[in-house]
Amino acid sequence: MHSPEPPQPDALERAVNQFRTGWELAHHDLPRSAAAPRCSEPPPEFIPWFCGPSLLGYLSPTRARLLAAHLAPTRLQAHRLDWDAGPWSAPARSAALQDALLRLRALGHLPGWRNEAFAFYAEGCETPLLQVERAGFYFLGMRSDAVHVNGFGADARMWVARRSAAKQVDPGLLDNLCAGGVAAGETLEICLRRELFEEAGIRLAAKHLLRFRGTTEVGRVRDGGWHVERLHVYNLLLQANEQPCNRDGEVQEFLLLNAAELAGLVRTEQCTPDAAAAIAQGLYAPQGAPVQ
Repeated sequence: MHSPEPPQPDALERAVNQFRTGWELAHHDLPRSAAAPRCSEPPPEFIPWFCGPSLLGYLSPTRARLLAAHLAPTRLQAHRLDWDAGPWSAPARSAALQDALLRLRALGHLPGWRNEAFAFYAEGCETPLLQVERAGFYFLGMRSDAVHVNGFGADARMWVARRSAAKQVDPGLLDNLCAGGVAAGETLEICLRRELFEEAGIRLAAKHLLRFRGTTEVGRVRDGGWHVERLHVYNLLLQANEQPCNRDGEVQEFLLLNAAELAGLVRTEQCTPDAAAAIAQGLYAPQGAPVQ
């Protein structure tokens, strides 16, 4: 008996495979990980802060003292900060931390207020421990979630977006086709569809080939705080006559690049660390099932 033939790759998989070949040729002199900054460790002077057994993030000593002064009940020790709100409900924790963030903002300690809430999920939990203002996540070193989409053409080139020069974070650097934080109460699919339309002008439809490629984390110091973002990465095949068009003012331009061109930009740090990690995740994670 003949063994069944393996399924043939579809157009998206063929484009990804061809792009990956060019990517590896461009990085032949480097380990694979060199093209994709991953989550590293916070600076050694930063201290962890906890709510009950749940690690919330890492704080500089200055910010740990600020938070302890404005959030009760907290206990600041030499090597950790404990917020004794573990038995509280999620709404009670959210209200208390949001109130502390408002006080820090009034005192001039918390820039970049967005009037948008993010949800924090403790490790292994599917329901949020709390949700507060997005700027508070960056200030307090809390992990947030984001969606990133690698946009491929059938000719195995990739679309990348140059971030607006007015962006507070990474202005003018190159990003994926679209990327954005997952707001509190928002599913990954809703965020994906919203960001695709707002940033790239693409309405996801049945004609599109889209696959989830898993998650990866990137951590770095940002505006004096340690921030970790969990990236939920997708690969998308754009139609031959389809070009991205920004609608929300967050993108200066879109570029369609081959693997060698994009690899060179990553190596010279002209791409955001998040984008570089999402590209590698999209190229090397196991191929997922199509997203409907």
